[in-house]
Amino acid sequence: MVRRIAVIASGSMLLALVVAGHASAQDVREADAPAHISLVEGVASLERDGRTEDAPANMPLLAGDRVRTRAGRVEILFADGSTLHLDHNSAIDLQSDELLRLLDGRLRLSIPTRARDVSYRIDGPHAWAQISQPGEYRAAVIQNSGQTELEFAVLRGAAEFMNEGGRTTLRAGERAFARADAAPSHAYVFNSASWDPFDRWSEGRRSERLGLSTQYLPDEVRPYADTLDRHGSWEYESSSGYVWYPRVDQGWRPYYYGRWSSLRPYGWTWIGADPWGWPTHHYGRWG
Repeated sequence: MVRRIAVIASGSMLLALVVAGHASAQDVREADAPAHISLVEGVASLERDGRTEDAPANMPLLAGDRVRTRAGRVEILFADGSTLHLDHNSAIDLQSDELLRLLDGRLRLSIPTRARDVSYRIDGPHAWAQISQPGEYRAAVIQNSGQTELEFAVLRGAAEFMNEGGRTTLRAGERAFARADAAPSHAYVFNSASWDPFDRWSEGRRSERLGLSTQYLPDEVRPYADTLDRHGSWEYESSSGYVWYPRVDQGWRPYYYGRWSSLRPYGWTWIGADPWGWPTHHYGRWG
């Protein structure tokens, strides 16, 4: 089945976005689509090729990029629908779409049940975590008695937490710690429902993704359901099926609010400034 998202930009302009629901089309898209910054709250920066800039929403992320937060939080969305959340005062290196390196602070990684061939790795000081199934995972670089430790926790799912000294298998509701010159600790049980402000923010973002627009969207666009709900509405068109119309000011036009950026290996890429810029500019065509 093919669904179309249509954006009326003016009385005579129509943006038709074709989104395929078949696995074959999705496989091609997931192989090519990069991770991208889907939300920035507060202050965050992007370090790329020796240059630092404010981290903008809708920016594709490339291997070697570093994302750093100060008084802010960031959400990163992957092509398989997984989401990565960064807390205040955190920094990660994106080694690839599957390999993340936590330098400071805290992150939460949510891998949806529909994700196939799950293979994520989170590196940190003194250890790394190998994740091969959907679930909810949390990592933190902490200070304990003057030593830097890496804490890794499984809220849902399972993972292997390891370093050169050994490994610990973690299941839902378990966490472990690693420090220099020692194997990871054994698994400790913890209360996965005991949330701090970062956990509550992350859970709130997950709830927001379950918007009404979900019923009209294929899997790879569903994380934007709440964004589409807040910024537009759906109508049925006999020639196109269900289409989405944004609420825009008079005079809005495509490829105007944002900027073009040359990104390896994709070439010139549009970085839309609209909150719904990623799904509308990366999953369709103008017509």
